[in-house]
Amino acid sequence: MHPDAGGVGRPEAAPFETGDFAALLAARRQQSGAAPRFAVLAIHLDRFTHASETLGPGPARGMRAQAAARVAAQARTADLAWFGSADLGAVVALPPAADARDAALRVARGVAGALARPLQQDGFELFLSCSIGVALDDPGKPAERTLHEACDAMLRVRKRGGDGIAGAAGEAPAPLSSPVLAALPHALARGQLALNLQPRAMLASGDVAGYTVRLRWQSPEFGRVAPHDFLPALEALGLIGEVAGWMMETALPLLASPGIAEPFDLSFLVSSTQLHGTPLIDTLLRTLDSQRLDPARVCLEIPAAAVPDGDAVAAGKLATLRGAGVRIALSDFAGEPGGHALRATLERLRPDLATFSARCLGGAGGPGRQDAAVAHMLAACELAGQLGVPVCAKGIETRAQLAEVRRWGCGSVQGYLLAQPFPAHWLAQTHAAICARVRELLAQA
Repeated sequence: MHPDAGGVGRPEAAPFETGDFAALLAARRQQSGAAPRFAVLAIHLDRFTHASETLGPGPARGMRAQAAARVAAQARTADLAWFGSADLGAVVALPPAADARDAALRVARGVAGALARPLQQDGFELFLSCSIGVALDDPGKPAERTLHEACDAMLRVRKRGGDGIAGAAGEAPAPLSSPVLAALPHALARGQLALNLQPRAMLASGDVAGYTVRLRWQSPEFGRVAPHDFLPALEALGLIGEVAGWMMETALPLLASPGIAEPFDLSFLVSSTQLHGTPLIDTLLRTLDSQRLDPARVCLEIPAAAVPDGDAVAAGKLATLRGAGVRIALSDFAGEPGGHALRATLERLRPDLATFSARCLGGAGGPGRQDAAVAHMLAACELAGQLGVPVCAKGIETRAQLAEVRRWGCGSVQGYLLAQPFPAHWLAQTHAAICARVRELLAQA
């Protein structure tokens, strides 16, 4: 089948109109004899729907065709069909002798790497990531069920922020394969790790207040490996301290980038393991001192679970950081238990900033729908405001989400609507353009 054929699942179908694609899977079963071995991939092109509004229908169609062709090149035995404007399904025949799960994940990682390369059409260049759900087919259950399992797995990736791969619910978590794990300890020495930056902007002024530093791994053998896949492995292998130190030594000098007059801060996402260890804090404070940088321009984003009540070690680390002038953010605070528990956490930690993900806004229920999750977020924002804690809404991808969190009283925002993450070494050349775009966007919103 041609990768952009429209006969099986219309190219402009509404998301999750999956009947035709399920019929395709059922047909492949019949064609393959008594013991077919298939994997179903539900592939969502992260942010493509929003980008299409800017590109226009012509370039968007061309980029969709390129994306489908890249998937077809990675899964040569696959049948493909669009079942949404940014959702592509693939029925992949698996080799008879291979472990089905490993073979399916290899295909998914190849697809993710192929789609990470920029798409170019009619003078436009678009950088995308993708969220992939993987389900192994079982001839004993309806084809629709297998597809829904893949879609549910894909949605779990999207809820975590996209850019990743997940197996169907009920399957064991998808660990990195042995060759990937063996390559990970050498990734830093071989120059395969890199830093990306994503801007955070103040809603009132439109100014870019700072950038969040994100770690990326691009392996020549395995392609782009998603952060939520390899970061836990770094911690399990005891490598996170060394990598975190490298991040600090590489990123902090950016605060003194030539040609940038406006002050900005850098935020680092810190796990419980990093907070309890010594390399991160030691390297941070040593680098700030040697480079003569203002500690107030550094913010560590720490999940509340990393500093439970009564943890004297974590509390001592926070006291050391605060004493040195480093700012502390409480990440994903809206996901913490509400009511008295959340109030107690905010009052105990007194963060300089609280952040939460707004990606679920404007989902299936429409922008502003007050379901339990959205109502919980709103209540958390109101509580933070009462306690004088500024709030940053992350994951902003649409103007509707932007308008909603502005109405909630959030002070700053971050997300692909403002700018996608970009290589850290581009900062000096990119900062002015990002500032101009953000001011224009927030003035129109």
